[in-house]
Amino acid sequence: MAPMGEPPVIIGRSKRIRDLLTMIERVAPFKSTVLISGESGTGKELFARAIHLGSTRADKPFVAVNCGAIPENLIEAELFGHVKGAYTGAVSSEEGYFEKAQRGTLLLDEIGDLPLNLQVKILRAIQEEEIQRVGGREPIKLDIRLIAATNRDLEKDVAEGRFRADLYYRLNVVHLLVPPLRDHIDDLPLLVQYFVERISRRIGKNVGELSPESMGMMRNYEWPGNVRELENVLEQTLIMIDPDQVIEPEHLPLFMERRGAERRRRFREEAMDRKLSLDEYAREFIMRFQDGHTEKQLAQFLGITPKTLWEKRKRWNLSRKRG
Repeated sequence: MAPMGEPPVIIGRSKRIRDLLTMIERVAPFKSTVLISGESGTGKELFARAIHLGSTRADKPFVAVNCGAIPENLIEAELFGHVKGAYTGAVSSEEGYFEKAQRGTLLLDEIGDLPLNLQVKILRAIQEEEIQRVGGREPIKLDIRLIAATNRDLEKDVAEGRFRADLYYRLNVVHLLVPPLRDHIDDLPLLVQYFVERISRRIGKNVGELSPESMGMMRNYEWPGNVRELENVLEQTLIMIDPDQVIEPEHLPLFMERRGAERRRRFREEAMDRKLSLDEYAREFIMRFQDGHTEKQLAQFLGITPKTLWEKRKRWNLSRKRG
């Protein structure tokens, strides 16, 4: 059972995030089942908590369970509970997660990892609004709001027989698709500010701001681990730097710069395929990579002097973006 902890804070002003917040506001008051999908690290549980807190059940339990983290031989008892003597080691009767969420909200995270035999029982619990403990005979009536979350493509799993179609349609009454960080990268400065302030309080260290080059480097990174990876990178960085020190690119993890080199290589290949002229190549290169590098670095990558780079900017009316 996951404690509520601090209220969920959803950071972002991009259209993708604003649209999600609007959907949450509209769906929260109702009991309808919600399916939240998105890559790992995008904050699916955060959005589930926001739905719970926006509902009439906000003062009741919010129970989050990661279906993929429970051994298959234990998951039925964990979800539905068991009676004393139901199996070896069941020395007393125990509630499962469904009962613990009574009158509140149950989040079944990574529901795509459930085995098919358990999917049948989840479907029955939703349809009948009741469960039976393992080894029990008496049905237990349920009053819960169910939210499911997954990083899998459940439609594909249905087509390939790994997920029940009837359960999928029961879950997918309202669908929230949480975007990966790379698809709302304009929210990065807000997220960085939020995490830097929170991490600084937690570790008890005052830190400086990110330099424009560092922010640009972070913008150019693709963030495969999404917001969770961003928080981890910032915590690692803040721990290692001196108090009040400005965060420069050399303070960030090396793999971020290696990923930048890979992106530059792919750009060169794309430019060759498109048969760009030298001027077209230079202009597009500057526009795509300027946020992550100094003028000296850009000039070095292009094989020109900083003075020539300045002249090209002036000729193309291409101002230097900062931060």
